[in-house]
Amino acid sequence: MSNTTALRVIACTSPTELFRHYDGQTEAQDAYIELDLANGTLLADYNGEIGNAVPFTVYHGIDRRYAIPILTGDAANRVMEEIRPLAERILADSEIEWDGNNNVAKLGPDALAAEEALEARLGLPTESGGYRNEPNQGFDDSDLVAVWGIDGATNGCEAEEYGITRETTDERLDEIEAEILAGLVSCGDSDVAVCPELSAYLRGVRDEAGADEDDEDED
Repeated sequence: MSNTTALRVIACTSPTELFRHYDGQTEAQDAYIELDLANGTLLADYNGEIGNAVPFTVYHGIDRRYAIPILTGDAANRVMEEIRPLAERILADSEIEWDGNNNVAKLGPDALAAEEALEARLGLPTESGGYRNEPNQGFDDSDLVAVWGIDGATNGCEAEEYGITRETTDERLDEIEAEILAGLVSCGDSDVAVCPELSAYLRGVRDEAGADEDDEDED
């Protein structure tokens, strides 16, 4: 069994590329590394489907997804380079066959062994029962996007601290958001911090400041 397609690694270009939290959802979307056997690509992404449904290409093993924590872009790129030799073995010892109903992936013995080693590197369960039973699959906190809740990210005094008024522009609020996130980075081990509620919170602070100004005018 031989697949002659050369592997191409598609690198992440943003520190928060794997983080996506849809409005109304309690959790961020799952992240994964995907090996596309048809096109010979290795990439990291988040699941764009609410409820984390998967396409048929994943169901039939053509796109092989390996769960990861929400890594920073740099960490994901480093890990993909680390597992590149294993991904190349999987790709080389695999083929896509028609089973009478669908195109499905078929892995040879070396591909199966390489995939088990890849899953073990990522801290995932394997066929032989190997499992790194640690938080975040054994990845260091410095590799993860640090996700903050609004109560931990703010103190309620942002209007005074940053001079937020009804005249504060969206651009300035974006700058304030970036300043707050930069401060959060200094509180943890990761170089990347996100707070999904922060943008809306700051716009609420602006609205409240405008309402306070109206009350002062009436007085």
